[in-house]
Amino acid sequence: MKKTLIALAALAAAGATLAQSSVTIYGRMDLGMSSVETTSGTAAATDVFSLAGAEGTRTGSRLGFRGTEDLGGGLRAGFTYEIGINADRNTPAGVSPTDNARTRLANLSLSGGFGTVVVGTFMNAFDTARGFSPATASVPGGDFTLGHGLATVERFDSRTQNAIAYVSPAFSGFTFSAGTVNEEVNSGTSARKYDGMILGLNYSQGPLAAQFAFGNLDVGYHVPLGLGSVATPANAEVQNWALGVRYTLPQVVVTFIYEDSEQSLAGVTSREFNAWEIGARFPMGAFAPYITYGQGEITTAADPVTNRSNDTSAWQIGTTYNLSARTWIYAAFGENQRDNQNGTNHTKRDGYAIGLVHTF
Repeated sequence: MKKTLIALAALAAAGATLAQSSVTIYGRMDLGMSSVETTSGTAAATDVFSLAGAEGTRTGSRLGFRGTEDLGGGLRAGFTYEIGINADRNTPAGVSPTDNARTRLANLSLSGGFGTVVVGTFMNAFDTARGFSPATASVPGGDFTLGHGLATVERFDSRTQNAIAYVSPAFSGFTFSAGTVNEEVNSGTSARKYDGMILGLNYSQGPLAAQFAFGNLDVGYHVPLGLGSVATPANAEVQNWALGVRYTLPQVVVTFIYEDSEQSLAGVTSREFNAWEIGARFPMGAFAPYITYGQGEITTAADPVTNRSNDTSAWQIGTTYNLSARTWIYAAFGENQRDNQNGTNHTKRDGYAIGLVHTF
């Protein structure tokens, strides 16, 4: 009898533990085909066609695990671990976009009435602001406010790593967030160190949603952005801010995004870019067609080779169609252009993508 009572007590304790904890396995697969044609100056156009492209075009393929534990007293612990999947290639584990099992998210959190503290790698306020755009990111015209700048311009990505952040509870629709970034990259002549912060203010109530993000980043370079020599290290400061707004009406969802990034080397502004994008999505049952258009400007002052201004513009049209609650198809076509101030160099990219997405 005594042994039976002990066994029942052990089972009850185990059941209580399981009831207080939960783990969810989730994922997404995005496969399709895409084509991008690039024309630059007087050179012949180059065309890149991809069938069942690397990580998906509309949204990255992934596999993730997330869970929470009730610690009692209104306190909860949580974790997320998410890896990117290269669905159409048998590549090894690594960190580049063509590798499998690269870390997308990896964080621990503690939440309660005070808000949430999260540590590790997580999405930040810039991701929320840019995410209001209905455009397909990897098709020309998508992710315009993030990706239209120079490849060498340091800016805040949508994902923050080696960071800690605080997110406040919601007050009348407002949520505040603040975080710090600290990272060292040791890779020979490209070694660098990041120190910075990200602030965010979110509003979501009724048909209106808005996100403001501000980031300041100090970057210590061994070789600064390809300028100077191996023996000439330098520091850079990056200031980046973005605003995203979404307003939902019965027949249309209107979006607006503005982003500005300024980089200074040795206290002198060397590169700056800004861009805006306006978009509209039209939900019609299973269909949701959309259109976006944006303009921007890139100014480079420190680089003696590219000391000029560039005007940029982009547009994209597309649609999604829900086959079920977890499976949908998409199609998108877009174009972006970049013109030098003197008009001697013109770069244009246009392309399309068609794909299938399944979530689980």
